[in-house]
Amino acid sequence: MIRKILGTITTRAVTAALTLVIVLVNSYVLGAEKVGTISLILLAVTLIQLLNNFVGGGAIVYLVPRIKLVFLFLPSCMWALLTAIAGTAILHILGLIPEGYSLHVLFLSVIWSLASVNFQFLLGQERISWFNVVSVIQIATLTLVLFGVLFIAGQREVMAYVLALYASYSVAFLLTLAALIPTMQKTSLKGTGKVIKEIFRYGSIMQAGNIIQFLNYRVAYYFLEFFMGRAVVGVYSVGVQLSESIWLSGRSIAMVQYTRISNEKDPAYAARLTLTLCKVSFLLAFFGLGLVSLLLWLFFPILFRPEFSDIWIVMASLAFGILVFSVSIVLSPYFSGLGKPKHNTISAAIGLVFTAVCGWILIPRMGIAGAGITASLSYSATTLYQWILFLVSTRFSAKDFLLRKSEVQMALEETGKFLGITRKTTGR
Repeated sequence: MIRKILGTITTRAVTAALTLVIVLVNSYVLGAEKVGTISLILLAVTLIQLLNNFVGGGAIVYLVPRIKLVFLFLPSCMWALLTAIAGTAILHILGLIPEGYSLHVLFLSVIWSLASVNFQFLLGQERISWFNVVSVIQIATLTLVLFGVLFIAGQREVMAYVLALYASYSVAFLLTLAALIPTMQKTSLKGTGKVIKEIFRYGSIMQAGNIIQFLNYRVAYYFLEFFMGRAVVGVYSVGVQLSESIWLSGRSIAMVQYTRISNEKDPAYAARLTLTLCKVSFLLAFFGLGLVSLLLWLFFPILFRPEFSDIWIVMASLAFGILVFSVSIVLSPYFSGLGKPKHNTISAAIGLVFTAVCGWILIPRMGIAGAGITASLSYSATTLYQWILFLVSTRFSAKDFLLRKSEVQMALEETGKFLGITRKTTGR
């Protein structure tokens, strides 16, 4: 399992590096207002994706080991099409899609929802390597096409990024589909209705939490646009992306952890595993925060226009919440993997209350800093609830969260194995 985690972290590191390059290029070439428009387009696609995940999300990972693939595949694809159409219509009516981009949001949502469904099936089958390979190819395609449109075709508009999204989403869908087709067996579809009910029963609870948590992540974008303007959204979104890159190791751990716990029948093992991974995730986030801050301090004048100078404020106000939430990232798959996603939903709802109240009060008065402080308070409240619940249900104590020497030694040994380094031992 450690090898899968390290492989996933490596993949996420490559993805994060290319994403950072894209963020820097967009901010430098397109400017804050166009970056703000891109952020709102991506936000709309992601909101639709959250609706899709009621059927095509984490519930699939949990159910794949328990139900035949074909029973899950067809309902998930049909739901993806339905939510893309309905979701786009709702967001368009509410005015939450930048003017002139509603059709693009629709088509992008369809492609990405189908690709996302396939990704979840790969995770449910514990085919982490395939998942990682396709993820790298996807972000590489996005980068190459974007650079081609910006610098070769000379189209320095928001549509450059939209075209790159079409290409990367399509590649991801085709590659994941090619990986899944050989694993599908012909079988009678009798009983599909019962399976659909099971998907909704489990998926609705889990996805309700995901939707609420996503609002915690991004509702500040709408607050900022309403109170401060779209250019401020562009600056804040870049700061958020840089800050959230610190979670790449924690999210890599969580992805592998969730697939393992979903296929594991021993709750005690799941608890011990989660406890260790919480410590690792926090430490990696701590060092990651220092590294990102150092690099930004060294290269900011070269990489960003002066209009992005407030990125420092975003990162400073988010820092505490980013560190604390690195623990929540690992606690969430523990509850979901044990079939108890309602606890993640409750914790996210607590965080959303903080987001709504604090955001409405702080953002008009403090601007970008208020948005960052709001997010930190929300992340802290979410994590505190999960942490207390984890301690109570497992009977661990707070001191058990201290990293032990044996855990560090195990991590170093597994890292050495992953890198192909063998440790020689000699007898006395």
